[in-house]
Amino acid sequence: MANNFAFRSRSFFVYLFIGLFSSGIALLFSDLAHLNPNLLLNQPLPPYSLPLLAALSILFLERLFANYKQVGLIFVVKAYHFDEGQLHWGNLAYQFAVGLILTWGGFAVGVVGPACYLTAVVASNLSHAARLTQGQIRLSVACGTAAAVAALFNAPLAGTVIAYELVMRRFNWRSIATIAICAYTASVVSDLHGGSMLSIDLPDQSFTWTGLPQFALLGMLCGLFATLLVRAIRSIPTLKRSYAVAIAAGITALAGVINPHWLGLEPITPNGLLSWELALTEQHLWLLARIVLTTVALAFALPGGSLGPMLVIGGILGSIIGNVIPNAPNSMLVIVGMGAMFGAVFRTPWAAFLLITEQTLQVEIVLPAIVACLCASAVAKYLFRSPSLIEQQLLNAQIRLINSPVLVKEENKTLNNEQLQ
Repeated sequence: MANNFAFRSRSFFVYLFIGLFSSGIALLFSDLAHLNPNLLLNQPLPPYSLPLLAALSILFLERLFANYKQVGLIFVVKAYHFDEGQLHWGNLAYQFAVGLILTWGGFAVGVVGPACYLTAVVASNLSHAARLTQGQIRLSVACGTAAAVAALFNAPLAGTVIAYELVMRRFNWRSIATIAICAYTASVVSDLHGGSMLSIDLPDQSFTWTGLPQFALLGMLCGLFATLLVRAIRSIPTLKRSYAVAIAAGITALAGVINPHWLGLEPITPNGLLSWELALTEQHLWLLARIVLTTVALAFALPGGSLGPMLVIGGILGSIIGNVIPNAPNSMLVIVGMGAMFGAVFRTPWAAFLLITEQTLQVEIVLPAIVACLCASAVAKYLFRSPSLIEQQLLNAQIRLINSPVLVKEENKTLNNEQLQ
């Protein structure tokens, strides 16, 4: 009994350290990714040149790290379900370098996906060094994911639910409690660092029941656009790697020629969308540009994040709806649209709802966010029967979650319990 208590105590402290170290590397990566590369140069480079230089760097790094190219959030899911949580330091180095190059190069990718992979690698190796069991090492991968989200957004509840809905995909209250420990530890570090990278400055809002259909409509539109985006990614054929990177860089560079502000995600911060004064036609152009650039980056498997781009697309959709409907609550539609698009694309409505509410901390936004997130996910899942973005990316990588030993074991366990009853 004493040995068992000592092992559990050691496991508890290991997970605390996972929360601390994971949040540290996630915040470091985010801070570096948000640097402007032109500030380091005596003479700023033309915006269209950044994607081309980034593409050359990526192709070089892919040759240098030929054995460690399987990175990104989908391979966190793969490690949990098929590889007993085993991830390697070489993958961390490649993801860290390429993730920074993609964001500096102006590609329409975010930092959350790479940060989740980095923290999953740290968590996996820390738990392995502490000689935890195979099940605990596998769980540490989900803990690292939750810690990254909690650190970047200062949202421990959303981080916990994202790890459950995206990575684990099965309910176990002990595992959820362990993940929550890591997420809240990371949230404390996030507070010390300065809080959420979204930093939504939403004025106090008022909500009336008569406005609820507007949020339902926004949710349904987000579900439609999420379906179109996933199907567009599925329809683009697989090309030779050098061709794929060159095409993605060329399209992104062309967007930089047309409008340099279309590059990257920095010009479309949540607070920027809240104070947008663009004409409706310009907003439609922004929406089209975001969808095209994001689809290209994800379809050609550039190892960047997809959560940030979905928040941006949802926010633009909310802004457009707010400008079309008279007397609409524009600010609430922008913020709720972010959550609805995120929930529809990843099929994680509750994580999306929690992320938005933890960012705003306003009671008035709770019901509109729930309605929009659930409508968006329902439209994508039940009306269009579209897979989530993660499921589609796993299929593109020849990985089928239906064959997961973890889920098969859980399903057999449930069937046995039902038979006994």
